[in-house]
Amino acid sequence: MAGLAKFLILLVMCLGTAGLACTCRAANDSAGLLEQSKQLLADRSNDGEDWIAEKTGQYLPLDLTFVNEQGEAVRLGEIIDRPTLFLPIYFYCPDICSKNLANLAIALNNLSFQPGRDFRVIALSFNEKEDFQDAAQAKRNYLKILDEGFPAGEWFFLTGGKDAIKAATDAVGFRFKRVDDETFIHPAALMAIAKDGKIIRYVYGSFLAGDIDLALSSAQSGTVVRSVRRLLDFCFNYDPKTNRSVFETIKIGILVLFGVTLASLWLYYRGRGRRGSDGSKGSKGSEPENRATGRENSIIQDKQS
Repeated sequence: MAGLAKFLILLVMCLGTAGLACTCRAANDSAGLLEQSKQLLADRSNDGEDWIAEKTGQYLPLDLTFVNEQGEAVRLGEIIDRPTLFLPIYFYCPDICSKNLANLAIALNNLSFQPGRDFRVIALSFNEKEDFQDAAQAKRNYLKILDEGFPAGEWFFLTGGKDAIKAATDAVGFRFKRVDDETFIHPAALMAIAKDGKIIRYVYGSFLAGDIDLALSSAQSGTVVRSVRRLLDFCFNYDPKTNRSVFETIKIGILVLFGVTLASLWLYYRGRGRRGSDGSKGSKGSEPENRATGRENSIIQDKQS
């Protein structure tokens, strides 16, 4: 048992060392990218604008042309002929875009409005390097989350050229910046658009079904609603004031595991030692009684003889 304990301790120590080493390597490899992201977040922009500037009451240009997931050119006006949920993302985003798309898919399963009849959905990539094949792959992935009754044709995954993307994102007040060739820093927000292209409401947070229902209700009536501003999420969300990063979490987890293992082993051997000590005392205490009983048995035998 002692050998097993030593093995467990050695194993945990090796895992901890390896985990910390991997964490340090990952942190070092990504340090440059994180610094760029933090700088962009702190900078906000040279003109002092927010990452999201709500433009409720203004209009999304419906004459802009994009490419759908089938490789076909489509105008926004051909899609936005009823209340529409408009989500700017990019399909190979390594951070919150996938979470946002998944949250939206889950919410779409729980809305009180009927897709197709009452509303449509657009996911627009703001990365001009992505094409319709990327959009098609993303759509296949997220359709798996939707209920079987959801009409796949009512959720559009669009790509487009740089000018069209800029015109659309500027119109809804959505800003983003490229960090490197494959990565952007950007906020997370969903816009509800009326059938005439009017920007009605912004949805933040985790895209809950209740929030989206309210936004669609406002879009149906064409009534502009000031959004409840929640904590704004970012890709590469490294806030210098609050962020500890995932690497610190990993290190803490490893140290906690190491401590719990050592404490468990200590308690086990402490309890085992007490049980052994109690057993020894019990055996010693019974020896005089055994000897006395033996003498009494001898005397009885002598008398009988």
